[in-house]
Amino acid sequence: MMQSSRLGMSPAQYQKIRAWFEARPAALRALRALDRGLPWVTAASYGVLLAVLGMRWAATDQDMQQLARAVLVPAAAFLGCGWLRRVLDCPRPYQQPGFEALVPKKTRGRSFPSRHAVSGAVIAMAWLPVCPLWAAVLAAVDAAICAERVVAGVHTAGDVLAGAALGFAVGCLCL
Repeated sequence: MMQSSRLGMSPAQYQKIRAWFEARPAALRALRALDRGLPWVTAASYGVLLAVLGMRWAATDQDMQQLARAVLVPAAAFLGCGWLRRVLDCPRPYQQPGFEALVPKKTRGRSFPSRHAVSGAVIAMAWLPVCPLWAAVLAAVDAAICAERVVAGVHTAGDVLAGAALGFAVGCLCL
């Protein structure tokens, strides 16, 4: 099986998930809305973080360093993840014959690690020194993004687990 090394599902295994959602159109609409909406929560939170830190910019050198880290570390994680995805060029689950994702995508390859998972995790970590409670909320949002991407059929469990681990590790080491 093409995906087994990354904790993927066979088309027959995924068909059970697909059938459940197809029998429940409201659940399928909700899944597709989450696919579009959850990443925006992370992106908007990142914008708010930069605005908050920017307003404190001139207060102290420490604030300026925190702002610089909040800009550079997520950017480096995002770019590094993109580079890794291009180099590894792992196939998407829906590239298997007979596998039809619940959220239609045309992207081929570049599945590992999940860029959504990396971004969500590193942004949650960027919030940690500013507001630990919001960092925890964003970590939960990242977990929801990870689960949604697997259920939607656009990533394997290994893709999202590696992405989240990479994002949290970069955040821990650099922020």
